[in-house]
Amino acid sequence: MHHKRIALLLALPLAAAGCAFFEPEEEDLDLARYERQLTETYNESVRLEAELDAAEDRIVQACLEDRGLTVHDPVEFAVFASAERETFMDVPPHRWFLPTAEEAERRGYWQWTSLAAEPDVEGGDELLAEWEDYQAEMGWITGGFTGDDLEDDPFRALPDEDKWAWYVAYAGEDWAEYMHPELIGLEWEESEDGEGDQPPPVAGCRLEMIEAVYGPTEPGQDEHSVRPQAPGGDWSAMTDRYEERTAEVEDGLLDCLDQRGRDGWEFYDGHLLVYGYLVAAGESEYGLLEYPEAGTRWPDPPDEVPESGDVQGWLDFERALAADVAECGDESGYRETAEHAWEQVQLRYYLDIEGATFAWQDEMRDLIATAQEVIAE
Repeated sequence: MHHKRIALLLALPLAAAGCAFFEPEEEDLDLARYERQLTETYNESVRLEAELDAAEDRIVQACLEDRGLTVHDPVEFAVFASAERETFMDVPPHRWFLPTAEEAERRGYWQWTSLAAEPDVEGGDELLAEWEDYQAEMGWITGGFTGDDLEDDPFRALPDEDKWAWYVAYAGEDWAEYMHPELIGLEWEESEDGEGDQPPPVAGCRLEMIEAVYGPTEPGQDEHSVRPQAPGGDWSAMTDRYEERTAEVEDGLLDCLDQRGRDGWEFYDGHLLVYGYLVAAGESEYGLLEYPEAGTRWPDPPDEVPESGDVQGWLDFERALAADVAECGDESGYRETAEHAWEQVQLRYYLDIEGATFAWQDEMRDLIATAQEVIAE
């Protein structure tokens, strides 16, 4: 097969006794042994972040209400938080391009949802509800508001002068002028040196909350720097290990696609760039997932494709591609290998930072206790 890689090994003398050519292969870890504890640790981190967020908001709102401002802008208290989940493991790379055969037959790659035309497809309501669930699973939806949510919001109904007074009390006049200049008849302007691209440091009730919970700040300090950040390991090294584990089965998947008349695909960093292909074929103007540095690693699209407004036609086009990729993922053993590889590299990644995570959680609990004392005053 033309995809097969040829490895050339050069026999070189060992530099010294006891040296070895290759790194020893990592011994597989037992997922069942660690999954519960790592998932509980992950979810505890999520709960602590949410609890501290809520305590901060209560302190700020109490400060505003002490100043007679009882109607709040819900956008400033929107929740953009991670959700607890059933497993500690993050979304694997192959999840983006390798649906199950059943998913492929039903929803394709979701690129059709970005078409300008109304998504008038068979079973559209059920599919769009599933699309919402998929976005949440992939981390694209983490909370917040839509225009419909704010349509009847009482803060939106306040006169501009009352909104301005609220924003000034919330985070200071400089911040208010930067974020909401239209309320006082100004237009937002980008500074020539780019320094105006970031909002000024907060003052007002937000600063009072920060200093009450976290202690005194330095002049001009970014408010987001006061909270200790959850520890993270070497994500890049982890994904490199994943790609090393899956490289040997990439050719099998590509050969399978060749046999189905879909030659010309190449892997890039452990991905098949299906969204780039769909955009190149004419489906929408942007891909749901893009790799600008990857170049063209997909076959030439066919000459005959659906019209731009034919959402059902594009869904069927996606389904056919997704079905071939899904079936080839199974037949080649790629899916099984990728799932096991991701399980192993994620286990090592989270076990490596577990001790640091416990220490960070203790810091968060101390801050929550401080915040609760402030609330009780």
